[in-house]
Amino acid sequence: MIRSLRSLLVPASALALSVLAASCNGDGFGSTRGGRRLVVTFVDPDVKTGTRLEPLPLSINTASRFAIQIQALNPDGTPDTEFSRYVRISATPGAVSQFHDEDTDGRNVLLTNGQSGPVNVDLANAFGETYIIASDLGYVPADPNRQPPPACSDGIDNNGNGLIDYPADPGCAFANDDAEEGGTYAEGASPPIYFKLPRIADMRGLRCVQRGGVTDCSGNGATPYPKQQVLIDTGYHEKAAEDGSHFFAFDFSTVVTRLSTDGFYAMDIADGVRTPPFSGFNSVFAFNFSTPPLMRVCDRLQSFGGTASEFFGFTQISYPTWTLEPWDPAARLCLVPEAKLLAPGDISDTNYLLRQSGGLVRVETLLGDNPDAPIRSAMVTPRFGPDDMPCKVGGVVSTPADKTTCDKDPNSGTFQFVPGDDATNCDFNKDGKITFSTGNPESDCSNACTGDTKCTEWSNFKARSTFRITVTDGNNMSAAIQADGTQAGFDAYVNKGVKLRSFAGVLTYFSGGSQYTVEARCDADVVLDLASGPLPTDHACTPGSDPAKTGCTEGYECVPLRSGDNACRKRVPRPPYPDNLEPPPQACVFPRTFLDNNPQ
Repeated sequence: MIRSLRSLLVPASALALSVLAASCNGDGFGSTRGGRRLVVTFVDPDVKTGTRLEPLPLSINTASRFAIQIQALNPDGTPDTEFSRYVRISATPGAVSQFHDEDTDGRNVLLTNGQSGPVNVDLANAFGETYIIASDLGYVPADPNRQPPPACSDGIDNNGNGLIDYPADPGCAFANDDAEEGGTYAEGASPPIYFKLPRIADMRGLRCVQRGGVTDCSGNGATPYPKQQVLIDTGYHEKAAEDGSHFFAFDFSTVVTRLSTDGFYAMDIADGVRTPPFSGFNSVFAFNFSTPPLMRVCDRLQSFGGTASEFFGFTQISYPTWTLEPWDPAARLCLVPEAKLLAPGDISDTNYLLRQSGGLVRVETLLGDNPDAPIRSAMVTPRFGPDDMPCKVGGVVSTPADKTTCDKDPNSGTFQFVPGDDATNCDFNKDGKITFSTGNPESDCSNACTGDTKCTEWSNFKARSTFRITVTDGNNMSAAIQADGTQAGFDAYVNKGVKLRSFAGVLTYFSGGSQYTVEARCDADVVLDLASGPLPTDHACTPGSDPAKTGCTEGYECVPLRSGDNACRKRVPRPPYPDNLEPPPQACVFPRTFLDNNPQ
């Protein structure tokens, strides 16, 4: 049996070698292009290009200029004086602007007798280790509107290969290419240019510059790196020791703040201290399709990268890669910062909410000396229930079967719906959705609920488990924000009209419908007892527990290890609890299997 297998393998190997030989000598697979190459050099040998340890400042939408020259070389390294055509200039990572120097066209540079003149390259959105690339595509740029048309758009097979024009003919780089013959496809790269990596806020579109000692920031939350692979500065940097050796250490921290069934949230905890109103944009969601195994809240990211993308208006990292420093409570604090307290004015300011999206936020009830007049309050909306929302008919509130008989507002022409205590359903035809169209009763009903800060629309709650919380300050100013207590096991309908001591979670953004939602991470994020205090954010939903419930001795806490075991570690001192209130006991939840995470 072994002999017969070997007899089959020998001819297969011979066949593979014959195929390889054919590809090398050109038989059957076309001819090779040769060993020509391009060389990119800086005109000024002393130009500042940064180093790994001291990179150049990050460049976002503001170009850095580098003067280069390109030379074509033969396989033996001698100048290729027969090379007289254009080469294409690009950068990786980064983008180059169109050139305005002599012998340039767009982003193409003409080489004559194998040599270009000096070319000023304006390089933007570069980060990390960057190279300016020259590529010989065989591209001969021409005016696309000229007569006769360029060779790659004239409808003629100019090179006789049976393929006509761009994009059918691979020798055509673009439609305005005036040659169907491909180039040598030789490439050359400049010496490396080292830029800083973007931090999370930079990746999410916050741009800050110094002008006269004042930090001027702008940005709308749209990434400057759309659909690009990007590396993010996590604060874990290479350094040089006095003896010349190199090591890595944290200058600041990027901490895991939440795990979800399809990824994780991370926060640059040192980048949220920009002067208001420019703080924020320092948290991001990484879409991983599943919960990252062996990652837990409080871990620090050493490296972090992926594809920057916009998911319905929310910038996220897709297909993420990362390395971790696992959290050791005996070595450091958890570092997850306190959730930002949202006031009614914050909830009404969508620009502020956009900057906080992806981060931890909280609404709360804080009782003062008079329990009937709290300093601030957060309450599940009292108007919240399955019955159809009533409307005015002849000026009287009723619930007609035919909603088109409802009164219309004389100014707006919309149906006049009135949310009821147990009647906020707007899905009148029971098809599981609200039809948003002008003049549709369902649309006007939903808008009436949205305009009432004490209303939660029932069909949305049934479909998505989201509800609204009414937040009121001491000046009786109110606003409502959408919330999701699914991960906390919180039944919003049972608790409608109930004041919440605290409701915390990650603020998510979705460009359709109710845009902002506070998603509780675990049961510790929701506190009903008004006399109690919320757990500090670095203790809630983190590996840790009440010693009395885990068998650990006083002064120690239980920590789930990545081996699947549990261990008692010495408790690290934590900052004082808010309002000097001790948190209620919390049981530690351990992973059920090796790959399960705590918490979800």
